[in-house]
Amino acid sequence: MKKIITLSLVLMSMRTMPASAQILSPLTVEEENDSVLLANEDKEWEPTGAWPFLNRRFRTAEVVTGFFNKKRTIVPCNIHIGNQCLYYVNKDTLMQADPSNVGLVTFRNGDRYMAIGGKNFAKIVHEDAFGKILRVRTVDIEQHKRNGQDISSLGAVTIQGDFGSLSLNLIGSYVGNPEERPLPVLDTFYFIYDMDIFEVTDKNVMKHIDKSRQREYKNFTRSAEIIMHNFSSVKKIWDTFFVVTPPKKL
Repeated sequence: MKKIITLSLVLMSMRTMPASAQILSPLTVEEENDSVLLANEDKEWEPTGAWPFLNRRFRTAEVVTGFFNKKRTIVPCNIHIGNQCLYYVNKDTLMQADPSNVGLVTFRNGDRYMAIGGKNFAKIVHEDAFGKILRVRTVDIEQHKRNGQDISSLGAVTIQGDFGSLSLNLIGSYVGNPEERPLPVLDTFYFIYDMDIFEVTDKNVMKHIDKSRQREYKNFTRSAEIIMHNFSSVKKIWDTFFVVTPPKKL
């Protein structure tokens, strides 16, 4: 039996999740194959106005909530790029939680999302001994308006699926019109470095690098065609000015 749940009436905290935490168990061979297929599908997926989610399907993830008394819960979930909320299924009920209630979301394919500033979910796109690079993907509202697309639809979501027989890796899926226009997205990057987290901007980078290299950084950004909303550009800044200088603390 199909159920349709409109989320505009549902606004609940992740505290409603069961207190008993499960540990994300190793995948079976069948589950690994499913995970690979879904990961490949997600690589080609672009959020649309009808389905403004980071993944095409709801996928099993371990969600960590709380700060002092952390809880780990395994639920099918997805992240909405319009309102930056985590949508999840708990006991056949579709719920949502904002970043202020969530610490970390780890999907089975290895994708990890941190909640930053209590406002956004950021994907960990790079991590090494010096720190992390995070990416927040949101709707490019200005481009969205220029495209003549309806902004009001981004906050309301309707999901169809057979919640009575949840599979391990997904519940339902969005099958859209192949001609439907993807949403314009905007990527904003953050660095976690030396016990600090900051948006990657020229001003912030200058504050965090050695003063003796500030002139070098200015010349570097002019010659390297750095675009702050592009991962490869941000990675160049990280490799050139942060990896070579060990942080004071890790």
